[in-house]
Formats: sequence, structure tokens, C-alpha cells
Amino acid sequence: MSAKNTKGDARAAAKAKAQAQVRAQERRTTMMIIAGSVVGLALFAGLIFFIINQSKVPELGADGAVAPAAADATGGIPVGTGGVVGEDVPTDVPRVDVYLDFMCPICGTFEAINSDDLDTLREAGDISLYYHPISILDRFSSGTEFSTRSAGAAGVIADQAPEYFSDFVATMFANQPEENTTGLSDAEIADLATLVGVPDDVVANLDDTDFKKWATAATEQASVDGMQGTPTVRVSASGDFADGEILDPNEVSYFTEGALKAYLEGLGS
Repeated sequence: MSAKNTKGDARAAAKAKAQAQVRAQERRTTMMIIAGSVVGLALFAGLIFFIINQSKVPELGADGAVAPAAADATGGIPVGTGGVVGEDVPTDVPRVDVYLDFMCPICGTFEAINSDDLDTLREAGDISLYYHPISILDRFSSGTEFSTRSAGAAGVIADQAPEYFSDFVATMFANQPEENTTGLSDAEIADLATLVGVPDDVVANLDDTDFKKWATAATEQASVDGMQGTPTVRVSASGDFADGEILDPNEVSYFTEGALKAYLEGLGS
């Protein structure tokens, strides 16, 4: 089997697992509660905890906080029409920024519901899609700083193996650890990267300290830009980040299949 087919099979299996979990959740009457304001308050508390404990946070772009080459000043990682970070990213279409923490279970739900739709719009060139791997939930990983470690690893892959970034994100959420556990070890994160095809020499760099510093700095920048928890979706109809607004899930019900896609398609009509 070719490496390309192996990568595709891995992502398909990861998405199928995640989507099956979502369908099970949708059968529960608590689905709307999970997506509602109670969760928002809990995640906002996580952000406040991060801000209070940020005395050692470097500024985005500061020495030592190495950013992926394609990341912009907001910390966003653009995925182009061909699925490669930094390549063929349109600029004259609505811009969608998605803020995710790999420890956040609702982020996993968001990805399972919306990733295929976002990929379809991205591949068609109907949106420019930027991912922000952030780290506000380290306190839920029993001292292992899983959120920071995983966000840093995503940064390394975006920088050194950009064609595998999207598959890595999907597979990380399909194998997401529960909150209040130690999360995935560095070796387990490396195994998932290898599974989707990331070259061995890049896998060896996934625990790069400078990229972890970037993840922390990007998280601080996200808070400056209005992120109040995860997932957060920010949309700019003009394509200019400065014109963007954070979507209210009570107004654009992006935990309902197809709702976010329909909203974004409406912007381009």
C-alpha cells in the first residue's frame, strides 16, 4: 500500500471513529447543554487560569518562540486548497479561524461535525481556513502540560511537514485523551504523527521547546484577539482578520451538522 493511501486510510478511520462518537452524543438529550453556555463558562474559566499564570509567556514573534513558517501574526496556521499548510491559500474569500485545544472534548465534537464541511469549502477555494492550536487546558492533564505539548507538536508538523498537518489534527482528536488524565505521552503523539505519514526526522522534533513557547505565545495572542474558550470560530466575510467576528453558537449553531457550512456559503453568495 502506498504512503498516500496509508495516510488517507488513517484519516478516514480517525474521522469515522470521531463521527460515530458524535452520532452517539446526538442521541443524548444533553447535547445542547454540552454546546451551551455552561460549557462556555467552564472554558472561559480555563482561559482566565491561563492569563493569570502567564508571567513567563513570550510575545508572539519573540526570540525563542519559533513559529511555523506559514503562521501569521495572529498565530493562525493557514491550510490551502490542496490541504498543504501555506500553499494556495486564497485571499479574496471569507476567512475562517478555528481555535482548538487538543484536550478539549467539545473541540473534538466540533471537528467531527464540521471538519468535512470545512475541508469541502477550503478545497473549493470558497474560504481561507486558519487553525489555531492553543493551550488553555494544561491544568486538566495532571501536570504533563498535554495541551502545550500537543499544540507545539502541531506547530512542528505545520512547519516541517505541512502536507500532514490536517491529518495530524484529525487523528489527534480521534485519539483524544479524557480530561483530568495525563493525556498522551510524547511517544504516543509521535506514534500518531507516524501513523499519518509524518517523516521520521520531523517526528524526532515534535517536542521542540521553541515550538512549545510559540504555542504558549499564540494562546496569549488568541486571548488578545477575543478568544474566550475552545472551540472558538472567528469569521471575516472580507477575508481580512481585522474585520472578523467571533461566532455565537447560539446564533450560528455549529454543533448542528451542516449549520456552519450553510452560514459560510451564505457569506459568499
